Amino acid sequence: MTGHDLLKQAGALVALLEAPEGADADALSADLAAWIDGTDDKLTAYWAVVRRMDAEGDQLRALEQTLAKRRRYLEAQAERVKGMASELLVAREALGEEPKVKAPLFSAWLAETVSVSISVDPQALPIEYQRVSIDADKAALKAACQAGARIDGVELVSKRGVRWR
Repeated sequence: MTGHDLLKQAGALVALLEAPEGADADALSADLAAWIDGTDDKLTAYWAVVRRMDAEGDQLRALEQTLAKRRRYLEAQAERVKGMASELLVAREALGEEPKVKAPLFSAWLAETVSVSISVDPQALPIEYQRVSIDADKAALKAACQAGARIDGVELVSKRGVRWR
């Protein structure tokens, strides 16, 4: 069986994951195991499945980015239209009319919200108004441990896994 054939068959297995009703993980595992068992070159079969799943993942990532960009565009346009509606209600108010409209499908009125605008560096604020977030510097910890440092609660963990070119 050629690598191309394996990639096509791997695509069929991956398609099971994308079934609208969802795939049964146990059935998929059994199908994958049966497919692998039916091939003479198991490592190439594994490679084909991983390569196909990586390709599908790349396509989904690109689609996510496209959808996020579209969502941000629509949200910005909705805010723009809300601004125009607010201007209309402000104009009604300036003309002495009630800045509230009741229509068959909706009611609209001017609502006032309050938010905080900070024009100074957050570190210049009193401590009770600051948030502190502490994260471990894993790169520095790894370098220190590899250099022989002993740090309580930190250890280097090795794992081995396949890589393909």
